[in-house]
Amino acid sequence: MGYPLPQTNSLRGPFQPMRFEATVEECIVTHGEIPKELSGGFYRTGPTWRRPTKQGNSPLISMDGMVQGLVLDNGRADFRNRWIRTPKYVAEERAGRGLFEWTDGGFGDWRDHAYGDVKRDEYTCGVPQGTNNINIFPFAGEMLASGEQGGPPIAIDPITLETKGVVNWSTKLSPGLHAKTTFGDASFTAHPKWDYETGTLYGWNWRDESPYVTIHVVHPDGAVESRDLHDAPYNTVAHDIWLTPEWIVMPFQPFTADKKQITEKNLGIWGWDEELPIIIGLIPRHDMDAEVRWIKTDLPAEYVMHTMSANVDGDRLTLDAPIFNRPPFPFPQDFAEGEDVALFFSVSRSFLGRWTIDLKTGAAKTEQLSDRPSELPKVDERFYGKGYTFGFQVGGVVKRNGMSMNSLVVTNMRTMAEQVYQIRTTEAAAVLEATFAPRHPASPEGDGYLIVPVSWWADRRGEYLIFDTHDITKGPICRIEIPFLLGWTPHGHWMDFRY
Repeated sequence: MGYPLPQTNSLRGPFQPMRFEATVEECIVTHGEIPKELSGGFYRTGPTWRRPTKQGNSPLISMDGMVQGLVLDNGRADFRNRWIRTPKYVAEERAGRGLFEWTDGGFGDWRDHAYGDVKRDEYTCGVPQGTNNINIFPFAGEMLASGEQGGPPIAIDPITLETKGVVNWSTKLSPGLHAKTTFGDASFTAHPKWDYETGTLYGWNWRDESPYVTIHVVHPDGAVESRDLHDAPYNTVAHDIWLTPEWIVMPFQPFTADKKQITEKNLGIWGWDEELPIIIGLIPRHDMDAEVRWIKTDLPAEYVMHTMSANVDGDRLTLDAPIFNRPPFPFPQDFAEGEDVALFFSVSRSFLGRWTIDLKTGAAKTEQLSDRPSELPKVDERFYGKGYTFGFQVGGVVKRNGMSMNSLVVTNMRTMAEQVYQIRTTEAAAVLEATFAPRHPASPEGDGYLIVPVSWWADRRGEYLIFDTHDITKGPICRIEIPFLLGWTPHGHWMDFRY
């Protein structure tokens, strides 16, 4: 069947969908040269509109995931994008129509998110609702696409981008917001961290009832250690963490999710309760049975969506991240019934900041480290959990109630010296999250390249820019052309083929 593209904010501007699979071998390089020492792939995933839902609308989380991969080797770049063939995708492809409808998919306004439960029938019974469209990360020789809620990670072949299927350790994971529908249906975070030397993956899932969070430590052989946080303080949207040599550091923040708000109050799933304190959980990494330390802070109501990294110096724990004035999600006070949702950076803004915790006393303070709006932080991932110096981020300018992102920023997080390169000015474009690739496998921290995808959506073309971290202010050392609209993708990671 043919369908008109819905005229909603989730499908306009930079969110216009790239609805086709493509292979571009030996991509055109319009400036400079691809560093020949780079051998690996930069993978990203995002929500892509395939067809209307059964309810006829298009919430971002309901859209099928699509993975994009740029593989570099010996100065050559090959690009591919492929649909992620989740159980949901396969069922709807077979039927040729949308089969799923959600409790928060029928309002027709800002409340539609597809985070609620699926209304089960003979077509969707036993089919996980996950779309795996938020992030993709390397683990045990594969790339794993995850959506945080609705289903377990899906393994993707790093060369062909073909879907290999649900990870074989999915049966060892616990459910998130939704009850399991079939064997192996579970949930897993979109923002795990990992140990570069051991390959151990540190993940979790969250839900709106106790136990609010379950920690999952996944080993490369598929063994999974799990721990329910029965003493967690309250329901929080546990989207990201910090990792230190000793702890998984999980912030409990007053951004909440409650499915009962959908069914009992006709509201969206999200909540923002500024009366709840920010509580930091220090969860031991190396002993899943050891006691969790909970630090109740007097930090103001503010929000970390994506963490940068952490340092521990004696009794001083520093937690770095862009810090929002409020979550970039819609709340009842923001919209009236029937209004379309304003997306992400249009409703709030964040600046590079730091929470400092005194580990002796538990005292906490917050600092704003820059006047430049900041988000999508990345680091040299070989140093996850080891302390760090260099942080990378997309920077921007204040725009009305939110921010407009236009720059690449490198910050020395110990001295606060920074390098900035403005990628766009007034052009209609989306500067997307970068990734770091080391110059060589044994290079010092932060020595290498930053690869930045840019969607010049008004011109219906894409581009990958490569910067040398020695001095990004000189501009990109290489520009790789993608000769069509580059669909919006929130997150992704580098996989190195050199080890």
